[in-house]
Amino acid sequence: MQAPKIPSFFKAPNAKNFSFKPRHYDQDKERREQLIKEEKSPLRFKRNKIKQTAQKGRKYRILFLIIVLSLLAYKLVIN
Repeated sequence: MQAPKIPSFFKAPNAKNFSFKPRHYDQDKERREQLIKEEKSPLRFKRNKIKQTAQKGRKYRILFLIIVLSLLAYKLVIN
């Protein structure tokens, strides 16, 4: 238990706390924040590995076609 404090003319050793309560209420901002909170879903879906391998195969196929077409164009330009 602390001893009762006697009023003093000197500075207090502890800083006084300041609590600010805003007087302006922005309804649109509150609605946007609420929508953003609702959009964030705790559910996480696993990616389909079959789809990823198909995309990887597609990349190689396109690269192969570009190489073949560039070689054909080079052959036609040289001859």
